Amino acid sequence: MVERQAGAGAAPRRVALSWTWQRAALISLAALALLLAMVNLPYAPRTWFDEGSHLHVPKTLLQHGVYADISSEGYRYYGPTVGVGPTVMLPVAASFQVFGVGLTQGRIVIVAYLLVALAAGYALARRLHGAPVALLALLLLLASRTLRFEGLVEYGRQVLGEVPGITLLFLGSLAWTWALAERRAWWRAGLAGLLFGLALITKNQFVLIVPLALALAALLDWRYYRVGGWALRLLPFAVACACFGAWTLVQLQFLGPGSFAANLAQTRRAAGGAIFVFDPAATGRAVRYLVQPFGALLLPAIAYGLWRCRARTPAALAELPAVLIPALWICWYVVSLGWPRYALPAVAFGALATARLLADLFAWLRARGRPALAWAVALYAVVVIAIPLALTTRVVAGPDDSAQRMAAYLDANVPADVIVETWEPELGALTDHRYHYPPIELLDTAVRETWMAGPTLAYDGLDQRPAYVVVGPFGGWVGIYPTAILEGAYRVAYSAGPYTLYARTAP
Repeated sequence: MVERQAGAGAAPRRVALSWTWQRAALISLAALALLLAMVNLPYAPRTWFDEGSHLHVPKTLLQHGVYADISSEGYRYYGPTVGVGPTVMLPVAASFQVFGVGLTQGRIVIVAYLLVALAAGYALARRLHGAPVALLALLLLLASRTLRFEGLVEYGRQVLGEVPGITLLFLGSLAWTWALAERRAWWRAGLAGLLFGLALITKNQFVLIVPLALALAALLDWRYYRVGGWALRLLPFAVACACFGAWTLVQLQFLGPGSFAANLAQTRRAAGGAIFVFDPAATGRAVRYLVQPFGALLLPAIAYGLWRCRARTPAALAELPAVLIPALWICWYVVSLGWPRYALPAVAFGALATARLLADLFAWLRARGRPALAWAVALYAVVVIAIPLALTTRVVAGPDDSAQRMAAYLDANVPADVIVETWEPELGALTDHRYHYPPIELLDTAVRETWMAGPTLAYDGLDQRPAYVVVGPFGGWVGIYPTAILEGAYRVAYSAGPYTLYARTAP
């Protein structure tokens, strides 16, 4: 009897110990996430072209009451206003209104999205796979970068659309699983559709993947799983598409100076340059990137997730969107321009699938009496997490204030009413000078020439003999300003890191 009572009491103690360990691990990871998100926020990573152009829209909205990009010749209604939606622009504008215009004030909004993304990703993984796997998934989300390319943490410290979109996708997927738990949960299915719809208007590439994933999930439930209800099959897709349609109508009708048809044509040109490329070199770059995340486990993990979803059970259907979204994303990514940032949503969702693969492989090897191999898998997981975390920590701990130093020099030495020619839009977010930027239409040509050896970029901006020219990381990368003209008609007035200010000397 004594032995039986002791044995009976051991199980609750083990459960209590397990929950204590899990809570401690979660608190530790939350503290780590806060540190990685906040340390050196204004200076790491260094601000750059895309972030600067996105910051123009909320700054212009606040200072001029116009939802548009801006250059010295006037408002520009395309480019960043098409690529990133009001779910980013309006909160950043609100932050500017309350705290003043500044890079930190904009980035703190994206940090908030990042922290919600981590919490929602953990909650989704816990609902699908249990608490231990969810903790591992959270670690993988924090360690989602590769040796050369940034991950969720780095992008979650910049005013870009990917992390807010991923946040809404995680929340939408979580609401989707809640709706599945109750066949008549119309409001939960509608909430899932709303969250997916907000993701669609956050980043335009999401429109290529999310509606298709929702339609396939509905079709598979109707014809294969037969465990959901019509609310889950119809509402997420319908509400998400309605959200995107409503925002598109607002853009076409009100956010451009032309007619509806002219605005539609401009929007298509602004949004479509890098979406479908079908270039062998770009596909090769995309494939080479895809084999890197999580120590080459991303693709096997998603394949394993799809294999797990073959069962005709509510659990398999609940897991389906979290696997189907990254699988479809990868199919599109390999025919796109192949920038690693384009694959970030697939990598983020792939963290959940990778955590489940590692946990199941470890348990399978132990159950078959191969503990050495099981612990080799565990050691590999430690390496896969530790190296990216160390690289992310190095980025966070290595501030670069060169953009701020150039902005400070301009404020102190260049009159605010003088037009400065540049293709570094981040400077327009850091100072109130009048900048002239090359036309938005040249962006696709510049990227294709540099990234894919495409058509030659031609720009006559220096023919206007601007008094000052700033060449920075992007302008230098695409070579938009001829070196011969700069060396012959200008002198170097100031340099800060990759930024160089040229002052005109020739008449």
